[in-house]
Amino acid sequence: MNKRLNSLIKDFELSEKDFKIDAKNIKKRVNASLNTDLNERKIYMKHKIFKVALAAAAITSVLATSVFAMTPTGQDLIDNIISYFQNDKAVEITSLDELRNYNIAIGISDTKNGCTLTLDNVAVDDNFLHVFYTVKADNLENRREDKSEIDTINPDIGIVCRLDGKLAGTSNHNSTEGYYLDLDTYKGVKKYNIAPMDIPDNFKLELYIDKEYKTKTYSETLKLKDEDKEEFPYVSADIDKSKVKVQSSIKTINQKIDFTDSELEKVIFSPFGNQLVMKTEITNNGKEDDFFPNVDNFALYDENNTALDILNTSLTTNNNDGIIRNSLEFLKADLNTKQLKFVPLKYLEHCGNIDDIRQKIGSYPITYQVSKNGKVVVTDIRISDCKIEIDYYKDGFVQFDPGFTLLDNSGNNAEPGGKLGCLLNTKVNYANNSYTAVYEYDAYDDNGKKIPAGDDVKAENLIRNFTTLGVFSQNYIELDFDNAIIIDLEK
Repeated sequence: MNKRLNSLIKDFELSEKDFKIDAKNIKKRVNASLNTDLNERKIYMKHKIFKVALAAAAITSVLATSVFAMTPTGQDLIDNIISYFQNDKAVEITSLDELRNYNIAIGISDTKNGCTLTLDNVAVDDNFLHVFYTVKADNLENRREDKSEIDTINPDIGIVCRLDGKLAGTSNHNSTEGYYLDLDTYKGVKKYNIAPMDIPDNFKLELYIDKEYKTKTYSETLKLKDEDKEEFPYVSADIDKSKVKVQSSIKTINQKIDFTDSELEKVIFSPFGNQLVMKTEITNNGKEDDFFPNVDNFALYDENNTALDILNTSLTTNNNDGIIRNSLEFLKADLNTKQLKFVPLKYLEHCGNIDDIRQKIGSYPITYQVSKNGKVVVTDIRISDCKIEIDYYKDGFVQFDPGFTLLDNSGNNAEPGGKLGCLLNTKVNYANNSYTAVYEYDAYDDNGKKIPAGDDVKAENLIRNFTTLGVFSQNYIELDFDNAIIIDLEK
């Protein structure tokens, strides 16, 4: 399973003594940490819980299907939950209530060389495509970790998806989740951002396993011959996303946002989320490695001056003929939004170290005024064996995910396994525009195998040590309202 992108704060240099960070090169380093490596498919992001109407599917042939929306007459299938979610290891990526209303298993499979790939479900709209799949092979989990085996299968990175011959996942804002159901079976889901791809309503989806995928170039991956399909499991489906009965709206803008070095190409409102598609032209004489698009250097407000949360996401420098496209997902808006205001950010270079604002936990809500423009409000903290979960929301403008520090009564680091030595996943709760930061302290060996955790991560010890929560100030950022750019969405 791909490792999640750690919190923004993890990329900073922290002092063991006082947990302060140097603000001098924050923006440059944050952008660098969010870069994407196309060749190895290392496209990471924070997990999202999408409130959607999931497209249903009907099998029209052994290897060809057509997706449609469930009608009221299909309510007898309301309990036919996607098999991926029938396990407590599954990460929730969409509303389970919506999944109960709009899903049916596709269930097409192919077996080659002792490995079976099954396309379980498909969900698609104008923003995102979700592909649920199962991989089965003898001793699959151990084979994946044994790098010495020639026929090693990686059931997440090795999965390749093409849409009308185009490689899916070449944009930013993609993710992979999955778990081993048993030693031989892997259940996975891939979420692809298709907003920059201009995928038509009717398209062909191809899903296959390529064990050599990580070593191939972009152009090599696009080449798929008939004889290649005989070497690895391959399935295909004809998808019709126009029949998904959902409300979507695509606003074509094509307006330059000067302080981002980019053009706002379009705004998409859809059941899977809201996105800004930003187009950037490479202007460094073709030296792509030296160029990084400055597409997220702004705060976003609507016509009511409500700050819209821009989700923390990966960015990409992958280009097509000198053009780079990135998508930014945002909350607290819908297709009835009339206006978007882009407010440039100014970073203060001489503000010194950035302090964390500290408060005792146990009584909620806890409000942190991180800047004059925004607050972080913590509504609950839950502690269990190997896990700490922090529920919070943003009130006003707060950039990216807030940097939390977990401290004891003396102000020292309270996290076991060394300073910030954990796996951090931030989930988005779309129903109420809030978030859950999940700190997991499970231990793993060098091969990524889970090993028994020590007593220091037992719930009683975490509760005893973790008494104070800090949130890093963002007073090094100012909003330049005088130079804001307003986009009228009703034109």
